[in-house]
Amino acid sequence: MKTYNINKRINTLLLLVITMLSFSGCDLEPQEKFRFDPEVDPQFTFGSMTTWEWLQTNPNDEFGFMIEAIKQTGLQDMYNSKTETYTFFLMKDPNWTNNGPGFFSREFNLKNTADRDPKEVFEDPAVDLDIVRNYLLYLTLPIYVDQGPDHLKTLDLPYTFETLSEDVNNQIMTIARDWNYVMQINDSPDLPTGNLGKINVPVGYHNYIFSNGNSVAHIFGLNNNGKMARRYKFGEPKMDF
Repeated sequence: MKTYNINKRINTLLLLVITMLSFSGCDLEPQEKFRFDPEVDPQFTFGSMTTWEWLQTNPNDEFGFMIEAIKQTGLQDMYNSKTETYTFFLMKDPNWTNNGPGFFSREFNLKNTADRDPKEVFEDPAVDLDIVRNYLLYLTLPIYVDQGPDHLKTLDLPYTFETLSEDVNNQIMTIARDWNYVMQINDSPDLPTGNLGKINVPVGYHNYIFSNGNSVAHIFGLNNNGKMARRYKFGEPKMDF
């Protein structure tokens, strides 16, 4: 008899606990998926400092070739603007110098530039500064695009943007973002294959905000090799897409 009463009490207690959990569970809101929130998510804000000023004060000295490219092409004012709206894609030194996928190797067949002085490399007769200039303009959008949903509303869908490039074959860039809001450049089946084959690059670092919020910069990831972010060599005759 005692055993029966004990079991009955245990069963009653378990039923009560289950009932309480069921009702409390109704009040629980579903866990929210990852959502980009510019007020919370990591961003790097530099006040009135411009992109040009920041590049020259970078403590790791990673942008020697980027700085020299801007100087050689006379684009300092663009990178130094406090009032115009731009999105810049920046490249660290290995993106310029890696043999094979690096800029000098792909555009000019210029190898082994990593240990050379940037000024000396840009003054090499093999380097066409018009091509360098258009490449920097290609990596510049005349609007503000961060990794949030304002321009990139749907996951894994490439959105098309017009760059500032004057090269007839290299004026369009596509940008997509994955579930974690990592931006991917030119990974779109709609882009022509081009004479460099399928080339795309992930963004390694996002949302460096300059010029009182008028400009934003993103830095290409190295991804073992610095891949270029478009598929046609610069300076060639117009291609029929």
